[in-house]
Amino acid sequence: MRPREIFLVSALAMFFVSVTAPAQNLTEGEAKAREVINSAIEAMGGKRYRKAGNSHSYGRYFIFGKEGQKGFSKFWDWTVYEPIKSRFQLGEGKRQEVEIYNLEVRKGWKMEGKDSVEELPPERVKDFEKSVKHDLNVVLKTRLNEPGLHLYYYGPDDIEGSEDLEAVDFLDATNDSVVIYFNRNSHLPVRLESQFVDKMGLKHKEETEYHNWHTIQGVHTPLRVDISIDGDLSRQIFLESISYNIPVSSEYFQEPVPEKKK
Repeated sequence: MRPREIFLVSALAMFFVSVTAPAQNLTEGEAKAREVINSAIEAMGGKRYRKAGNSHSYGRYFIFGKEGQKGFSKFWDWTVYEPIKSRFQLGEGKRQEVEIYNLEVRKGWKMEGKDSVEELPPERVKDFEKSVKHDLNVVLKTRLNEPGLHLYYYGPDDIEGSEDLEAVDFLDATNDSVVIYFNRNSHLPVRLESQFVDKMGLKHKEETEYHNWHTIQGVHTPLRVDISIDGDLSRQIFLESISYNIPVSSEYFQEPVPEKKK
């Protein structure tokens, strides 16, 4: 998966979709699942969490391979929601790599350095759109009333090796599953599990863990995110700063102009 697709796990969605469905339509398990989700949303900031409409952050981005750390770079991220618009930058100057996705127009661009710009193929944009559906905040806030989505609750007795966790499985109409584990005491998300298919058609398990929570502008935010693929650490993201609901120019999400053409 590409850096921007993975980073999105630490950004926040804009609009809150109520997690309360008509009582007569809920099974006991679904009702418990929605109770857990409500508690998590309140723990993450309640009203302020729900209304976080965009974010700008920067920090450190680490890449790992089979033998350990392979690379490190500074990153900058701008994200706007509804529809999602994303600009993610690794590195600076001539060595920078910028990926932009604008789902309002369903286009994306990649800029290397300051002079090389290419439009991303539609398949890359579709892959990004699929990855968004596995984002923690999109799942918690905008997918809950999605047609065909079913919720399944798992208590401590169902989760091997832990008395402190409970989980909710979000299974959509395409049989795509996202499982989120929550701490029963803090109600905060601990881990998210999903699957993706690579270019060879092979299925992989992706696990995202959330650490070092801090309250920023009333939004409880994980400042460290670890991503593992098939049990091996793949990425680590450390946020050094994040701001919510800031002015963001629309130009950030349009095709970038190479410096030599300015």
